[in-house]
Amino acid sequence: MPLNSLRGKSVLIILVVYGAVGLAGLAGFGLAGRRAVNRFGRNFAESRARLSREQVLAPLRREVALARKLADDPTLLDWIRSGEDPSGKPRAMAQLESFRRAFQDHSWFLAVDRSRHYYFNDAQGSFAGRELRYTLDPRQPSMAWYGEAMAKAQDFELHVDSSEQLGLLKVWINVAVWDGQRKVGLCGTGIALSGFLDEILRSPGAGTRTLLVDGRGIIEGHPDRRYMEYNARMKDESRRLGFESFLDREGDRAAFREALGRVQQAPDQVLTLPLRVEGRPVLASLVAVPEIQWVSVVLVDPGQVVGWRSFLPFLAILVLGLLATIALVSLLLDRVVLAPLARLTGSARAMARGDYELELPEGRDDEIGQLTGAFATMARVVREHMAHLEARVEARTSELREAHRELADSNRQLVDSLAYAQMIQASLSPREETLSRVLGGHFLMDRPRDRVGGDFLALFPREDGFLLAVADCTGHGVPGAIMTMCARSVLDQLVRRLGAEDPAGLLGEMNRAMKALLGQEGGGEALDNGLEMALLHYRPADRRLIFASARLPLWLLSGQGLRCLRGDRQSLGYRRSPAAYAFTAHELELREGELCCLFTDGILDQAGGEQGFGFGERRLEEALCGGAALSPREQGERLAEILAEFQGHHAQRDDILIIGFRP
Repeated sequence: MPLNSLRGKSVLIILVVYGAVGLAGLAGFGLAGRRAVNRFGRNFAESRARLSREQVLAPLRREVALARKLADDPTLLDWIRSGEDPSGKPRAMAQLESFRRAFQDHSWFLAVDRSRHYYFNDAQGSFAGRELRYTLDPRQPSMAWYGEAMAKAQDFELHVDSSEQLGLLKVWINVAVWDGQRKVGLCGTGIALSGFLDEILRSPGAGTRTLLVDGRGIIEGHPDRRYMEYNARMKDESRRLGFESFLDREGDRAAFREALGRVQQAPDQVLTLPLRVEGRPVLASLVAVPEIQWVSVVLVDPGQVVGWRSFLPFLAILVLGLLATIALVSLLLDRVVLAPLARLTGSARAMARGDYELELPEGRDDEIGQLTGAFATMARVVREHMAHLEARVEARTSELREAHRELADSNRQLVDSLAYAQMIQASLSPREETLSRVLGGHFLMDRPRDRVGGDFLALFPREDGFLLAVADCTGHGVPGAIMTMCARSVLDQLVRRLGAEDPAGLLGEMNRAMKALLGQEGGGEALDNGLEMALLHYRPADRRLIFASARLPLWLLSGQGLRCLRGDRQSLGYRRSPAAYAFTAHELELREGELCCLFTDGILDQAGGEQGFGFGERRLEEALCGGAALSPREQGERLAEILAEFQGHHAQRDDILIIGFRP
C-alpha cells in the first residue's frame, strides 16, 4: 500500500495518533489501577481482620469473666468437695441460678469430675429441681468432649459443639474448676452459634468473607452454616473440615500453614498473603485471637472490593486522551480526505443534472483520483447488482417461510413427546386410592418443574405393612425423568428380590446397582449421576417404624413437637459414593396421632419473599406444626397455600415432592 495514496495517508495518521494516545492511557491506567487495587485490597483485608478479632472477643470477655467467677465461687467449691452432698445442693443450685440470670444466654452447666455428673439449666429455667441431666461416659463419642476439655482447659477453652443429649448447637465456654492444685470439674455457659457468629461472619460487601479456624486450621466459623454444623457433629477431630481443603495448590497450603504458625507466635501481627481459594485468587489476612486460641482469616477479592470511584482519575485521563484524539483525527481527516471528497461530491451532483462540461480536479494519483474515473462504471455495476439482489432476496424469503413451517412442526412433536413422557412417569406413581388404602389419611404435593422431573414416590404394600420410598434423582425435565425410571426399575427389582423389611440393606444394594447401571465404577468419562432416597418400612400391628435414608430426612410431628431423623450424608450411585457403604437403620415406635413427612429438597430451596430467599426448614416446620390439629388432607392444602403465597412471582427452582401421612 503506497504511502502517498489516500488510504496509506489515513491509515498511517490514525495508527500514529491512536497508538500514541492509547499506549499512554493504557500504561497509566494499568500502573495506577494495579497499585490502587493491591494497596486498597491489602489495607482493607488487614483492617477487616483486626475488626473481626475484636468482634470475636467483645461478647466473650464478659462471659468468660462471669464463668471464671462462677468457677471460683466458694459455695460451689464447698458443695463439690462434699461429694455433692444433698443437703448443700439447694445453696449450690441457687448460686448457679444467680449466675444463669447474669449470663448472656441465661444458661449454665457444671460437670463434676469425681462423679461425672453433668448439671444444666437453660434460659427458661426448664430444669429447675432436676438440673442433673446425665452422667458423662467418656466411652461414648458424643461425650468425648469432656475428656478433651479437661485435658486442654487450664483456665478456659472455647469450642463449637452439638450436644446430642441436650439437642443444642452452641459455642461452649468451658472454664476449669480448681480446688487448690487439683482440677475438679468444668463449668461455664454457651452462646447460641447463630447469634455469636452471624455478626462476625457477616460480609461487609461483595468480595469479602470472614472465617474462623483453630490453631490447626480446623474450621470453627464459616458463612456457610453447613461447614460449621458438619464440624460440630463430627466427633472425630481427624475428620473435621479444615481451611486447607479449600486451597487448590499445595504451595498455597504450605504458605497458609506457615502463616498460621507465625500469627500464633506473634498475636499482634497481621499477615497477608495471596491464595487461590476454591478456584478464585484472593488476599488472605490472618490475625490471632490468643484468648480463645483461634485465628481469624479474612478473604478479600480486591477486584470486587475497590469501587469505581477509585478509578475516576484514570477514567478522566482516558476520556481527555480520547477527546484529544478525536479532535486531532477529525482535523487531519478533514484536510486530507473530507475536503477533496466534498469537491468530488459537487462534481457528481452536477453530472447527475446533466452538466458534463465541468472540469474535475486533476493532479492526484490516489484513491480519490481513481474514484473520479470509475464513477460512471460504478453506477452501472450498482444497477446490475440491485436487480440480482432483489431476485436473491425473494428466493431467500421463500426458503425462510418453509423453514418456519418445519420448525413449527418440530415444536408440536416436542410438546407431544413431553406429554407422553409425563403420562409414562405418572403411571409409575401410586394411585390416590392405593395411597388412601395403604397410608390412611395423607397429603401429597408432587410438582415437577418442567412437566416431568427427577423426583419420584414409590409404595410397596405388604401383608404386615408397607414400604414407602421418596427419591430425588440428578437433573430436571426429560433427563431427570429418565433417571427416575432407571432408579424405580432398580428399586422394584431389589424389593422383589430382598423384601421390604431392611431399608438400610436396600439402600446399600441400590447404591451398588445404580453405580453399575450408570457406569460409575471404572472412572472413565461417565457422567457423575445419582440420587438421594429415603425408605420407610411401617408395621401397623406394633406401630414399629424402620427408617433409612441417603441424605433425605424424616419428620415426625405431633402435639409434643417435631422429631427429626436425619439421613446418612451419603448419596447413591455417584462416582464418590463408596460401594461398600453401610447405611444406618433407625427403628422406633410411632406415637399416637403422629404425622410422618418425607420430602426432597425442592420445597426447601424454592425462592420467594422480597429477598428471593429459599423457603427453608424453619418455614416448613412452622407451616406443618401450625396445622397439627388439622387432618392430613387439610394440612396439605394449608401448606400449598403458604408455599404459593411465599413463592409469589418467583419461578419454580426445582422439582417439589412432599408426602405426609398419619396411619
